[in-house]
Amino acid sequence: MKVSIVIPTYNEEKDIEECIKSIKGQSYKNFEIIVVDDGSKDKTLDVVKKFRDVKIIMGEHKGPGFSRNLGARKATGEILIFIDADMTFDKDYLKNLIAPILEDKTGEVVGSTHELEIVENTKNIWSRCWGRIRVSKEEAKKIRIFRAILRKKFLELGGFDSSYGYADDQTFWFKYQIKPVVAKDTICYHKNPETLKSVYKQSRWIGASAMNWWINTPGINWLAIFLLIILSPLMIILVSIKKCQRNKDWAIFLYMLVFITARYFGNISGYIQRLVWKKNFK
Repeated sequence: MKVSIVIPTYNEEKDIEECIKSIKGQSYKNFEIIVVDDGSKDKTLDVVKKFRDVKIIMGEHKGPGFSRNLGARKATGEILIFIDADMTFDKDYLKNLIAPILEDKTGEVVGSTHELEIVENTKNIWSRCWGRIRVSKEEAKKIRIFRAILRKKFLELGGFDSSYGYADDQTFWFKYQIKPVVAKDTICYHKNPETLKSVYKQSRWIGASAMNWWINTPGINWLAIFLLIILSPLMIILVSIKKCQRNKDWAIFLYMLVFITARYFGNISGYIQRLVWKKNFK
């Protein structure tokens, strides 16, 4: 069965080549690669063009959800696989990821997600503050993100809703309470943001995409933001302690304080961005 791998990109010149090479090294070979560029201002497209068999689609800078939908419509494979440009994979990743779909005899399996997501760039101090594991095998059971899905079903469900912003790849859970199956022996490696600026921007995007009940409750939302600002010194210290405990890494505590400060106020900035400008994409 042919697979279409859709990769949304936005200023990914440092990572996209390694990602594509990792895909090309897969044991499963019946696939096409579709890069949907979301308006990159760096040399992302120049890098991608070196791979003559990679299909390039120009997006409209409306976020990864819009780009994934665009790629899905242009895909020719029966199964869609959605990955990020800063991911690399074990050689059997594709084969194992689509196995639950291929082996399904009941028609109940809509799609799948991977079992383990490991942070690749832990030598960077700010990446290390995020943690060494992005998705553990235990956490994978709760994941709502589809990495592989039947193209026909994806289109029937209406694709991803870009209004969810950072969480657009969880659309099918929010709208239909549909979760993916965890595919066994699927390991991918993912990079965390490596600068305080990128940590802040990522956190702002996450904040702008928040699904918390209070963010949509008039009056309460602004009060909550005010309280978060007032309580910021205490909250930053408490969260930093919790993160170091969870990561079992007290050597970076001082860095963690700075990191959590960037994340904390990035989130708050995102909340405000959503309420004032109704914007929730990078």
